[in-house]
Amino acid sequence: GDDIRLDVGTALSYRHFCNKIWNAVKFVLAALGPRFVPQPSEEMVPQHPMERWVLSRLAQTVAECGRRMEALEVHGAVAAVHHFWLRSFCDVYLVGGPVRL
Repeated sequence: GDDIRLDVGTALSYRHFCNKIWNAVKFVLAALGPRFVPQPSEEMVPQHPMERWVLSRLAQTVAECGRRMEALEVHGAVAAVHHFWLRSFCDVYLVGGPVRL
């Protein structure tokens, strides 16, 4: 049929996730300040163990997303990104990272 199944709980969950992204980005941009200029990625070297940890988690997430997308498991790829953003980046790195933003 042409009907779309919409679960209100899932829609609210996605809304909360988008709000978490918005708030984390606002937080980081405010902490960096208006004069922040990013370094070229080839010049960046993680100094703090927490920086190395979050980058390793990001690399694992990218690999997981690649595997899931190759297997046409979009939901699994989205779940990997969701988990990284909430559990690794926001809950651990932003809260207890090397520099208190």
